[in-house]
Amino acid sequence: MTSAPLELSGAGQVLNFGINTGVMYSTVTTVVLPAEALRSAADTPADGVVHLDQPPPGRFAGRQDELASIRAVLTAERAGPGVSAVVVHGLGGVGKSTLARQYAHTFRETYDLVWWIDASSPGKIDEALAGIARLLSPVWAGTAQQPELTSWALAWLQRHTAWLLVYDNVEDPALLKPFLGSLGGGHHLITSRLADDWDDLGAADGALLPLGVLPQVEAADLLWSWVSEGDPSDASRWQTGQLARELGGLPLALDQAGAYLRRTRSTVAAYRGRLGLHLSRTPARRDPQQTVARIWQVTLTAIAADDPSAVELLYALAWLDPDECPRDLVTRLAADEIAADDALGVLHAYSMIAFTGRNVRVHRLVQSVLRADAVTAAPGAHPGESAPGRPRGRHEAEQALLQMVHPRGADQAHDAQELARLAGQVCALAATDPKDCYSTPVSALYVKTAVHLEEQGQTVRALPLYEAYSAQIERGLGHDHPYALVARCAVARVYETVGRPQDAVDILEPTLEQSLRLHGPGHLTTLNLRHGLASAHRSAGRVDRAIDEYETATAASREALGPDHLRTLTLQGDLAGAYESVGRVDQAIALYEDIVQRDADASDRYEDLVPSLKLNGLRLRNNLAGAYESAGRFQQAITLYEEVLADFEDVCGPDHPDTLSCLGNLGYAYESAGDLGRAQEVYRDVLGRREQALGEDHPDTLLSRSNLACLCLTTGDVPTGLDLCRTTLAQRTGVLGPEHPDTLVSLSMLASAHLAAGEQERAVALFEETLRLRRKVLGDAHPDTLRSLLNLATCHYELGDAARAVPLLETALAEQERLLGAESRDALISRNNLAAACRAAGDLGRARALFTTVVEQRTRILGPDHLDTLGSRAGLARVYEASGELDRAIPLYESTLTRLTELAGADHPLTGVVAGLLAEASGRREQDCPQP
Repeated sequence: MTSAPLELSGAGQVLNFGINTGVMYSTVTTVVLPAEALRSAADTPADGVVHLDQPPPGRFAGRQDELASIRAVLTAERAGPGVSAVVVHGLGGVGKSTLARQYAHTFRETYDLVWWIDASSPGKIDEALAGIARLLSPVWAGTAQQPELTSWALAWLQRHTAWLLVYDNVEDPALLKPFLGSLGGGHHLITSRLADDWDDLGAADGALLPLGVLPQVEAADLLWSWVSEGDPSDASRWQTGQLARELGGLPLALDQAGAYLRRTRSTVAAYRGRLGLHLSRTPARRDPQQTVARIWQVTLTAIAADDPSAVELLYALAWLDPDECPRDLVTRLAADEIAADDALGVLHAYSMIAFTGRNVRVHRLVQSVLRADAVTAAPGAHPGESAPGRPRGRHEAEQALLQMVHPRGADQAHDAQELARLAGQVCALAATDPKDCYSTPVSALYVKTAVHLEEQGQTVRALPLYEAYSAQIERGLGHDHPYALVARCAVARVYETVGRPQDAVDILEPTLEQSLRLHGPGHLTTLNLRHGLASAHRSAGRVDRAIDEYETATAASREALGPDHLRTLTLQGDLAGAYESVGRVDQAIALYEDIVQRDADASDRYEDLVPSLKLNGLRLRNNLAGAYESAGRFQQAITLYEEVLADFEDVCGPDHPDTLSCLGNLGYAYESAGDLGRAQEVYRDVLGRREQALGEDHPDTLLSRSNLACLCLTTGDVPTGLDLCRTTLAQRTGVLGPEHPDTLVSLSMLASAHLAAGEQERAVALFEETLRLRRKVLGDAHPDTLRSLLNLATCHYELGDAARAVPLLETALAEQERLLGAESRDALISRNNLAAACRAAGDLGRARALFTTVVEQRTRILGPDHLDTLGSRAGLARVYEASGELDRAIPLYESTLTRLTELAGADHPLTGVVAGLLAEASGRREQDCPQP
C-alpha cells in the first residue's frame, strides 16, 4: 500500500540574511580565496620548515617513555575518520611545553613542516596559522589580510600531510574543533592543564597523555646538570638529590633552583637552608604554585641585589602576554633600551624568563605567583609602585601599551597598526584586570581592541575585552551611567553571537529597565537594548517574546525617531523575519515590501555617506523573496531572487558569500515550486563553487552539501542522499563539534535518510539521539527540540506504531502553538502528521477534523497550489477513503493529482504517491462496485 504523505521537519537549511542594525554590530568574516591562491596552496612545497616558540631545551632529563608514546599514537594507522592527535595534560610547571618542544625537535626530520601555535586564546591560533602563509607564500601574503592568510594556511594543510602542529597551553578545547575537524592529514600535538573536555577530539585511543612530575632519579639528574659544573663532589650530588625530592620533581622549580645555584655559585646545602625546606615534608601534597613561590622569594632577593630594575620589569611582565611580549614594548618598561637589555639578561640568568631578539616569555606559573603577590600587597608598599591603589607593575604595563598605541598621547588618535600588533597584549591586560580600579584610557583601549578583533571576525576573542571594558566603566562612572548601559549592551550582543543567548537575556532585561527609567522608551540606547533583547529571545527559541519586544521597539522608534529612520527600518525588518518564522507570512510580506521601498529611498539620499546601505538593501530584498516563497508565491520569489542575484553579482562579484547564499536560496525556491531538476543544478553549482573558493570543510560548503543531500532524499535518490548525509555529519562533527546546531541538523538528516532507505529502527535510534542532544543543548521548549520530537513521532508512525506517535505529536503541536503560533509552519506540519497518525490509529473523526483544518489553513496561507497544501488534500482524501466515502475520496485524489502533474510534473515524488493512492482507491471501488 502506498504511504500517506508525511512531512519531516528540520532536514535542510537555507540561509537568509541578517540586516545591519546600524549600532554596535558584529561582523562574521567569510574569506573567499581566489582560485590562484588555492592552487598556490596546493602546489607550494615545504622542506624541513621548523618554527618553534624557542629553541629545544638545553637540559632535558627523562621523559623517554612519554616521547615514545606520543610518537606511537601519532603514527598509528587510523581505522575510519578521525585525526592523529595527542593531548599532553598536567599541572602548571610540570614540563608539558618542554616535552612538546623536545618531541618536535627529535622528530623534525620526519615532517616537511613543524609549526608552534600559542593556543591559549581565540584568535592566537588564526594568527599563528597566518604565519605559515607568510613564510611559504611571501609574495602573495604581502598583499593579503590575516583572515586570508589563515585561510591560505588551512588550504595548504588540507592539501599536504607531512606536517606537525603543536598547540601549546590550550585552555578551551572547543577552540580546536574547527581545526582538528578539517585538518586530518597531519599530526596534532596539544598541551593543556585540562584533563577533561577532550571527549569530542575524534582522536585515536591513547590520545590523552597525563604528565606528572619527574621521577626522583630524573629530577635529580635535571638539577645536577645545573649544579655539577660548579661543585661535582659526592656531597653536592647527595644534596642535589635531596633538593630535587623536596621540590617535588616539578621541572619548572628544578630549573629555577638550578639557575639560581649556577648564577650565585651558592652551595645546594645553603640554598636548602634559605628555602627552609625539610625532609619531613611531603612534596606530593604541595601546590606547584606554592613551590614556585617559595623559590621565587629567594630568587627575587638575589635579582634585586644584581639589578633592582629587573624586579620591577618582572612585575610588569606579569600582567602581559606570557608568550609573545615584544622586545620594543619591554623596553618601555625600563629606563632605556640598555637598562631593559641588562634587566632581561639578569632575569634570564635566573631562569625567570626566556627571550629572543623579538619576544620575551614568562612562564604562566611565575606570572601567577607575581600577580598574587602584587594584588595582596598593600598599595604603595613597594618603592617601585608609581600609582597607589594599583597592584605592583600594573600601572607600568598599562602605560607602556598606551604609549605604543597612542604615540601622540592618550587623547589623540590611535595607531591602527600598533593596535593590531599589540592586540594580544591588550587581551592579556584585560584578562588580568584586578577589578578594583578605573582608568579611562585603559577602558578605551579595551573597547578599541575589541572592535578591531570583531572586524577581523574574532568575536570570541573580543568577548573578554568587552567584559573588562564594562566592568571598568561601571567602576569608574557608576551603574546607571549611559556608557555603562551601552557597555552591557555590547557584552550581551557578543554573548548572543557566540551562542550564549540566555546570558545575553540575563544582562539585557535589567539593563533595559534601567534605560527605561533613565531615558524613556524612545531613546536610542533603550531601543538598542530592546532590539538586543528581542534578538536574544529569538535565538533562545522564544519567538513570541521576541515579537513582543520587536513590536514595542518598532512603535517607540517610529514615534521618537520617525518612520524613515534607519533604526526604525532595521527593527521593522527583524520584526518581519519574526512574523515569517511563526507563520504570519502576510504580515511579514507587507512589512518587507514597505521597508524595502523606504530603504531604497534612504539609499538614494545617503548612499554616498553610508556605502553599506546598498548591500543592506539587497539583503532586505533577498529576505522579501524568502517571504514570498514561504507564502507559496513561488514565481514571484524566483523572479525577485533572480533580480537580487544579478545585483549581488554586480556589487560583490560572482563568488562572494552573499552572492552564493542568494543563489542557494534561489535553488530552494525552485525546489519549493517543484522544479527539482533546476534546484539540483543550482545546488550542485553552489556546492562546487564553495568547494573551490572556501574548501571542503568550510561551514558554507557544508551547508550546500546538506541542502543537496536533502534534495536527493526528496527526489528518491536515497543512496546518494545517504552518502552525502554521512559525509556532512562527519565533517560537521569535526569542524563544529558534536553538539553544534548545524551538526544536529545533519544528525537528523541522517536519520531521515535511513528512514527513506527503509531502515526504520536505525532511524528511530538517530532521531532519539538528536532529541536527547537538543534537549541537552537547547532545552525542552526550543523549536529545534520540538522538531526532533515531531520527527521521532513520524518515524514511529512509519514503523506502524501510530498509537505511540499520537501523544508525541500532540505534545509537539501544543508547544509549537504556544511558542510559534497555531499557523506557524512547524505547527502545520505537526497538525498534518497528527491527522495522519490519528487516521492510522483508527480515530477517523479526529483525523478528518485535523486534515480539514490543515487544508483550510494551508490554502489560505500558502495558496491552493502549494505542494504542502496539495499533500494535505491527499491526506484528507485518504481519511475519506478509510471512512468508506470513496465518492468523496476519488474526486479529491483526481483534482490533487491533476494540479501536482501540472505544477511539479509526473516524476515528482509527491505526484507518484498521490497517483498510487488514487489507483488503490479506484481499484477498491471497482471491487466494491464491479462493472457489468
